[in-house]
Amino acid sequence: MTTYFTIGDFILVIPMALAGALFVGAVPCKTELRHNALRVLGALLGVVFAVVLVEGLPALV
Repeated sequence: MTTYFTIGDFILVIPMALAGALFVGAVPCKTELRHNALRVLGALLGVVFAVVLVEGLPALV
């Protein structure tokens, strides 16, 4: 069964990106560039996890 994204599915993406940025951005580093890179990486990982979660939940049900 193929499902498509609706606007309600995207409501999870922003909080997951923020949570990823806060979680991975909390890793202590010496340089500000590395700290910002970790925040961006965390945000991207959060978005990927949200998309996998939104796409995977209907398959599990």
